[in-house]
Amino acid sequence: MNSIQVKQEFDAPVAQVFDLLSKHATYNIAFAPVQVVRVKDSADTERPDGLGSIRRMGFGPIKPIQEQITLLDVNKRIEYKIINNPLIKHHLGMIEFSEISPNKTLVSYTIELQARAPFVSKLILAQLKLAITLGFKKLAKSFV
Repeated sequence: MNSIQVKQEFDAPVAQVFDLLSKHATYNIAFAPVQVVRVKDSADTERPDGLGSIRRMGFGPIKPIQEQITLLDVNKRIEYKIINNPLIKHHLGMIEFSEISPNKTLVSYTIELQARAPFVSKLILAQLKLAITLGFKKLAKSFV
């Protein structure tokens, strides 16, 4: 299984960082110009971007990538998977939150990916690693 991991420190408490990264709209900032919209709410009215929610990603009216939140453990972990994509055999995104100190949080973002075409996985993961690294650095600056 091909995978990547990006780690980023945030100068904020875990609860504040989790709150930011558990909202689909945050990824519009992190991964601009890619646009992210929630298309299905979670059953939890307090967290519409929570467990079971679905987001679409893309540009303008074309948003072919759909991701569904499959696990949400508040202030600890978020997991999601790509759904309804015939080009992807397996995809799992995991975002883990750990406290370094009361006002410093370490976020570890891991993505496992297996595309149907074998050579494509590494190419996609390389692009994702770059985008996540840059996007998380941008978000981390918002706490300074």
